[in-house]
Amino acid sequence: MNSLKYINDLIKKLEKARKIPVEKKVFVGFDGYIDKIQKAVKTRTQDSVEYYPTLEEFAQRIDAAAGKSGQVELVTQDIKLGGNAPIMANALGTLGVHSFCLGNAGYPVKHPEYNKLNNMAEILSIGDPAETNALEFSDGKMILSELSTFRRINWDYVKNLIGLDNLTQYLSDSAVLALVGWCNPDHATNVWKGILNDVMPNYSDKDLIFFDLADPSKKNKEDLLEVLEVINAFAKYGKVILGINENETNKLFTILAGEYPEHVPEEPDLEAKGRFIHSIMHIEGILIHPIDRSIMITGEDITSLDGLVIEEPRISTGGGDNLNAGFCLGYILGYTMEESMILGMATSGAYVKNGESPDIPEIIAYLKTW
Repeated sequence: MNSLKYINDLIKKLEKARKIPVEKKVFVGFDGYIDKIQKAVKTRTQDSVEYYPTLEEFAQRIDAAAGKSGQVELVTQDIKLGGNAPIMANALGTLGVHSFCLGNAGYPVKHPEYNKLNNMAEILSIGDPAETNALEFSDGKMILSELSTFRRINWDYVKNLIGLDNLTQYLSDSAVLALVGWCNPDHATNVWKGILNDVMPNYSDKDLIFFDLADPSKKNKEDLLEVLEVINAFAKYGKVILGINENETNKLFTILAGEYPEHVPEEPDLEAKGRFIHSIMHIEGILIHPIDRSIMITGEDITSLDGLVIEEPRISTGGGDNLNAGFCLGYILGYTMEESMILGMATSGAYVKNGESPDIPEIIAYLKTW
């Protein structure tokens, strides 16, 4: 569906929203990294450098080294705070939304990069950040991460460090709960279960409970089925939406198709895969965000809206987190589903294009170019 029919109304709403503080808050957790954004050198002369343009071509270089060895020069473009939760919290802050961000920002002293977090994002640090080398290409990215700092973080650790009463208060003050970055912290499911069992019974009827697994490629079937059950259980306390990209959709589809073969669609395109996943779960919706559009599946309804593809991105790491932030802002401001989806894509697009999370005026400018 063409998105242009919704953009003028969205711009008018955003023009009004920029003059009014967003009173509702968001609780987002949990991970945290220091990201090195890097490019891989293909050739270098004394006067010039050429980077590998695509992940596919870089993969061919790696493959050619098998059985021989090889060396690839990396050039760091930027060093910045990273992680699904901190990037989403920072994007929300730039949009004018106060957030509580549970994550690894440095403990007992914050890492200097986390002093750059938007001041609307209140960090609740539970450990030192993990480290990531994000190799970016025009057709994707390869993220290499050192994750040992996450190993000790389970629900008992979080509960004892932050305090159950404090955690309950933070969540009670928040209209939206966003649990993201599940794939890397070893005990993420345990922490999510702890929030479900120890905190959620104290309140209900949140505007939105949003989940993003991040890349679950390394997770086995049992882990994925368990976390999907946990996500389902949160539906008792509010409207649950699961955000997934195209690769994550394919992974979940493959796992669930093996468990429920009688329900597998005959022609499993991306929309059909999403509808199948939604039919197995018991949540409000599934938001699928491939690179060129967004798809929302709620029951039998499917809304697919075209996006604006950025041909020369300045950054891609964090694009999905900015999309999540924009979508959540639209949701808590009471925008239509289509407007919230476009706001998510615009927040992500402006971030990818300019290299920084956008504020409302920058999103309006981006929408006008769209």
